[in-house]
Amino acid sequence: MRVRVLRFGFYWGKTFLIALVMVILIQHFIFTPVKVDGASMLPTLQDGDSAILWKLGYEPKAFDVIVFEVSEGQYYVKRIIGLPGQSIEVVEDQLYVDGIVVPEPYLDKDIKSGDTFTWDFTLQEVCQFQSCEKIPPGYYLVLGDNRPLSVDSRQIGLIHENQILGHVVGAQWMDHRDN
Repeated sequence: MRVRVLRFGFYWGKTFLIALVMVILIQHFIFTPVKVDGASMLPTLQDGDSAILWKLGYEPKAFDVIVFEVSEGQYYVKRIIGLPGQSIEVVEDQLYVDGIVVPEPYLDKDIKSGDTFTWDFTLQEVCQFQSCEKIPPGYYLVLGDNRPLSVDSRQIGLIHENQILGHVVGAQWMDHRDN
């Protein structure tokens, strides 16, 4: 009887341990739940929204919403606006990528403060490198969707690909979106 109880305990203990290791590996390497903190991504993501961060095999693409590490333990959620090799500027609230006007349907310019939603800037003004006519290899320009309240590449400069943790692929919108 005692051997049977030990085998039963060993079997369930081993099953629990395997399940725990799988959950840890999946969460660390494939996807992670994240919570949005702040209003910099309105209206796409609101403060308190829950989202899934996809990590496995992620290759950054223009206009993806990503999570990246700014400094140790500090993470931001922003939208990739500029890719390596591109020239970026904003003039009179209009985004230009390589000199071509690019619409930004994800913006809600009704939440702007003052006369402009995105103040004018050029890549050279936000780039932390001496000469920056185009985004250098391995770097990205990121902006929040709520530009008046966002701390993004306009303040922190370009981000390196090693800072990117993954792509936001799903979000749980709260009841306040219906109000």
